Amino acid sequence: MTFKILIIEDNEDYRFFFKRAISNSGVPAEVVESCDGLSGLEKMKNTRYDCIFLDYHLPGMNGLDILKETRSRGIDTPIIMLTGQKNEKTIVQLLHEGATDYLSKDSLNPESLRLSIENSQRLYLIKKEKFLAEQALRLSETKLAEAQKIAQVGNWEYDFISKNIFFSEEAYSILQCSSISGTPTFKKFSRKIHSDDFYIFKKCMEDLKNDSYYDITFRIYTSDNVIKYLNAKGHLIVKEDRIVEKIVGTVQDVTILKNALQETKKVTAKKRATSIVFTVAIIIFLISEAVLDPFIDSFATGLLIALSFKGSIALMLKPVEGLLGKIMMSRII
Repeated sequence: MTFKILIIEDNEDYRFFFKRAISNSGVPAEVVESCDGLSGLEKMKNTRYDCIFLDYHLPGMNGLDILKETRSRGIDTPIIMLTGQKNEKTIVQLLHEGATDYLSKDSLNPESLRLSIENSQRLYLIKKEKFLAEQALRLSETKLAEAQKIAQVGNWEYDFISKNIFFSEEAYSILQCSSISGTPTFKKFSRKIHSDDFYIFKKCMEDLKNDSYYDITFRIYTSDNVIKYLNAKGHLIVKEDRIVEKIVGTVQDVTILKNALQETKKVTAKKRATSIVFTVAIIIFLISEAVLDPFIDSFATGLLIALSFKGSIALMLKPVEGLLGKIMMSRII
């Protein structure tokens, strides 16, 4: 591989010495020269360089200005600053602004150039790999957040040591607890749990010592005082010394599913109540026809009595059906 190197240096003697040192370093390189910052920036527009050597003291725009402009254009080529004196404050500023390394002109020789070029390439590859890894992580996090939002599933953790709870963005949305001030804690979260379900939730947390997996459904009050049904699943993280470190898991909003199930149960209860009432009514009518009617017919007003009796039963069917339906629906959790 032949390295394409750009040197931006106003001193012609230094440029000559630099090219000779590169030639003697054993690094296969094509060196392009520039005598000032502006021409150097112009050369960067059309050519991709593997490494740039940039003098700090330049006429017009100095090396720091050129460095800032290069990085502002999104050019990530390794830039090695050439300095006349080792001023620590200046060096720190150069590295802060994006310089890959610095090299004192006093120590400029074939070996120092070779090491500087090789080091700059290693740092560039590390930086590139880090950038790609961070980019992939951000993409994964974005996809995970989107998937959680679609499925209405968030992840959460409870740290037994710090007593803090971590909620993902979707978990915050599900719990509607982003308005909680300060660090979320189990105590703050427990206040949102429905009083009828708190014992179930607490017992589940206590039983985790014996069973490392949990799967429960409970109710909470949102910030608008609306009841939500949540399903929480997860497991314990235990250290090597058997000390429980944290609980990790997911939380899902199952309110729609739970309400649909409740409505289905209510409809089923109503149908069952109707069936029971009509079955009982038919039995009463059959008994009436077989037993009561022959006895009532012996009276002069037997027909009127029979009609009154059967009419009363018919009128009572709807109220009894409604009462039985309410009793059966009250048993639905």
